[in-house]
Amino acid sequence: MKEPHVISKYVNKPLLVGGKKFDLRMYVLVTSYKPLKVWMYDKGFGRFCNENFTTDITEIDNMFVHLTNVAIQKLSDKYNDKHGGKWSLQSLKFYIETTRGRKAYKKLIDDI
Repeated sequence: MKEPHVISKYVNKPLLVGGKKFDLRMYVLVTSYKPLKVWMYDKGFGRFCNENFTTDITEIDNMFVHLTNVAIQKLSDKYNDKHGGKWSLQSLKFYIETTRGRKAYKKLIDDI
């Protein structure tokens, strides 16, 4: 019997935006596995934590620092109902390119 598995890796030194951790939600269509052919839709978004990232051991259980899930973040007093802790992929691209340069954004996308 096959058992489902979730594979993830915690990133110790994540790319931060405004001191906050984020993840990307990107939509892709896989049209072939051999050879691998993947089409990426350009309307993804970034989800942000409400608290600034820290490696302080006393904050290791603080979900608002480490987990970007909206279901968790909306429980924070700092949650913004207007934008829901999300940025469009275009806004994120603009921020990264203006603060870190075009090469940084290209590397981010290429690494994905």
